[in-house]
Parts: sequence; C-alpha cells; structure tokens
Amino acid sequence: MKQFLSNITTWQKVYAQDLIPCPDGSYADPAIGCAEAPGGLVQSEVSMLELILKIASVLMSLVAVAAVLMLIMAGIMYALSAGDEEKMQKAKRIILWSLAGLIVALIARFVAQGVIGLVA
Repeated sequence: MKQFLSNITTWQKVYAQDLIPCPDGSYADPAIGCAEAPGGLVQSEVSMLELILKIASVLMSLVAVAAVLMLIMAGIMYALSAGDEEKMQKAKRIILWSLAGLIVALIARFVAQGVIGLVA
C-alpha cells in the first residue's frame, strides 16, 4: 500500500524524447497515449447569428409542417362540402393560403440554410 501511495504522489518528469507524436501533430505522454475527448464533451463555439439562423430554420420547418396539415384539412373540407358553394370557396381559400405559406416557409428555410453555410 505504501508503494502504491508513493507512486501516486510522485511526479515524474517527462522529456521531449519520451513523448509520443499524435496524428493531429500534438504529443502525448507515453503512459496516456493519444486520446481524443468524446464528441459530446467538446463544445464548439457558436456565434449568435448562427444560433438565430438555426432557430429560424427549425421554425420554418415547423411552419412547413403546419402548412401541409392545413392543406390536408382543407382537402377534407372540400371533399365534405357536398356541393355547398360557400364551404367549397372557404376550402379553396385555405388551400391557396396554405400553399403560399408552404412556399414562403420552404424559401425561407433554404435561405437560412444558405446563410448558415456562408457563416459556418
């Protein structure tokens, strides 16, 4: 036990010739070797603009999903209108504006991804 404690508390000097070259160009202690930190522990720096653009991209994806759901709902409304002109017109308006919203959301999402690509 005494030998074990003395090994823990003893500091060894490491000389340049004792270091192991790692693939990334750095050097490691022979006792440890070359090791990378796990990916989940390493945090990359994210700029505020990049964060805002990623949030905008997620929001645009949610808007696109909502537009598709509105298209489905309007299609069902149109099918169930049973020839009632007022219900058919309402369903057509919902379809028109849902398509417009979907197009705007997709364009905005692609623009946000393009800006993220330029910033990153």
